Amino acid sequence: MSKNNVTKLDLNLLVILDTIFSERSLTMAGKKLFMTQSAVSHALSKLRQHFDDRLFIRRGNIMEPTPLCKTVQKNISPSLKTIIQSLADRGEFEPASSKRTFCLGLSDYLCKLLLPNILQKIDDTAPGISLRIIQTTYEQRAEMLQNGKLDVFLGCTRDYGAGVLKEKLFEDREVCVVRDGHSIQGRVMDEKEMADNEFAALSLSETGLGFLEDYLYRKGVQRRIKVVLQQETVIPAIVENSDLVGSVAQRLAEMYAREGRLRIVRMPLENTVFEVFQHWHTLNDNDPAQKWLRRIISEAAATLPSLDA
Repeated sequence: MSKNNVTKLDLNLLVILDTIFSERSLTMAGKKLFMTQSAVSHALSKLRQHFDDRLFIRRGNIMEPTPLCKTVQKNISPSLKTIIQSLADRGEFEPASSKRTFCLGLSDYLCKLLLPNILQKIDDTAPGISLRIIQTTYEQRAEMLQNGKLDVFLGCTRDYGAGVLKEKLFEDREVCVVRDGHSIQGRVMDEKEMADNEFAALSLSETGLGFLEDYLYRKGVQRRIKVVLQQETVIPAIVENSDLVGSVAQRLAEMYAREGRLRIVRMPLENTVFEVFQHWHTLNDNDPAQKWLRRIISEAAATLPSLDA
């Protein structure tokens, strides 16, 4: 790395580095920063000279970061976000006047369940605030909290490490849905029906192993999974037009069952209840803006009806 005095580095260049890192493209970074591609290329040249490293290597249309670039970006990104947000809020967070954008990690199921209420509460008290919604895998979440790419994510809890805090929001239950006229007629499947039918299942893990897959694997019938998706709200549409059995959250299943399109069937297990939490990084635990956001999310979740037995 260059021995140049850090005070000689234009800190705006770090914003450009962070944006190239996020977009993986000089053209897209330029559009996001309202700069020409030529200006972004010139800034990257200065950064390469300062750090004595290529920082990004072109692979086709993608700008891949070097190991040094990954280390630098990981260290500067949270600070840059804090500085930019502080400037936007003039050093204080006032919901009614803030123009801040929060980034939430929400699955499509949680978007359908909670997002309308969250947006209504934001519009009522902080109309200038906007949200960016990202769907993540389990493996991405902790790192995205730490590097400032996510403010909060919602989902089932795992061991995300000591730096991730959590608050329980509500409970749901894993159930199955079938189309009207399906061969499964009872309210609860037996194990033979589980073994004889093919399933559409959800997995938010990069390994592809979800709740239903894990259960069937332990029963020795894991090959009955016909399709695995990260989009839970797509499963009812697939089930409605096929003989597949869909594995979804009960609160989502009830929305479609009320419309008369699908029928809910329980699995032959005593308890398939799961808990949904909101998670955030300890670095942001006392941040007034994030405390406000977490309160809004908690209030939205509190309006959900109790889970039917």
